[in-house]
Amino acid sequence: MLRKNVSISDTHLKMLDPLLKKHQGNLSAAMRDIIDFTGFVTENMGSLETAKDLFKEKNHAMEQTRNRIYGITIPLTMFRWLLSNRKINLPPVNEAVQLFSQQNINNYDINTLNKVINEEISFMNWPISVNIGSENNHISVQITGIDPEINSFYAKLITIYLSNNTNPQKISKLLHYPASIYMLFSGASTHEEALRTLQETFGNNERTGIPGENDMLLINAES
Repeated sequence: MLRKNVSISDTHLKMLDPLLKKHQGNLSAAMRDIIDFTGFVTENMGSLETAKDLFKEKNHAMEQTRNRIYGITIPLTMFRWLLSNRKINLPPVNEAVQLFSQQNINNYDINTLNKVINEEISFMNWPISVNIGSENNHISVQITGIDPEINSFYAKLITIYLSNNTNPQKISKLLHYPASIYMLFSGASTHEEALRTLQETFGNNERTGIPGENDMLLINAES
């Protein structure tokens, strides 16, 4: 049996305390336990450093998951709208477009559109992901997330945003899946046409909170 003198600081002794209690204060038995565990880790993971990195990644993933579930951000004005208009299907245009930092992006610049929308989602920490693409020269939007209601709500917000853009887009296809929503947009001749299609797809003017044509013209004039 090999005997060695080992110096252990008070900090490390505190870290060893659970093992010392397990072995009734027998430091040699505690050290053997540590050596056995180290051997197990290196045999299965390759090295202690690899094991540490994997634990860090797991903890980071768990933290991200917790943040996605509990750490959602929503603008104050939209929060007030949700509190006061819970029976209304959609928020007013100005409440929807404020979620997007660059309101007048060129809709034909798919990469920029995809970047801006996903940056806003990341900032708000909503549990969804969005992929903006192009299909036969039309804008395609795939929204994926664990909560169908949040998926649907964000689909409506994107539709409001695109219908109110400089180059208005009207929704031409809407497909619901268990964990995602697919939408296809085509160019509209006017904002009113895009808005009318939005109303037909998601609800009538009385319940959606979307302004009528005169209100829409006023919003565009102010913007």
